[in-house]
Parts: sequence; C-alpha cells; structure tokens
Amino acid sequence: MEDRLNHIKRRLQKSKVYYSRYNPRSDMMYEVDEAGDDLKWMMYEIERLREENRVLRERLEGEA
Repeated sequence: MEDRLNHIKRRLQKSKVYYSRYNPRSDMMYEVDEAGDDLKWMMYEIERLREENRVLRERLEGEA
C-alpha cells in the first residue's frame, strides 16, 4: 500500500488546492484562496514528526 503522504504529494504536482468559505458580502457568496503553501508546510511537519518518531523508537529499542 502506498504511503498516503507520497500519494498527496504526487496529486499536488498535478493540481492546485484551494480553500473556500462562505461570505455573503462576496460577489459569488464565497471566497477562494490558494492553499498550496499551507499544505506544503503540513507535509513538511508530517515528515519531520515521522523522522523524530523514528529516532525516538530507535533509541528506545537500543535501551531495551
């Protein structure tokens, strides 16, 4: 089974992601913002946490 993070990265190479939120003052009743930077940050944090988790597990296994 493919890692979900890799799947998301591959999909983001092909298309963009947007936020949309209801706003009755807007012309079309919705505001749309590009969300690519937020997703890149989120993926970076997931990778960082995975690496941190891997290092901590190795330490625990070494102590056992």
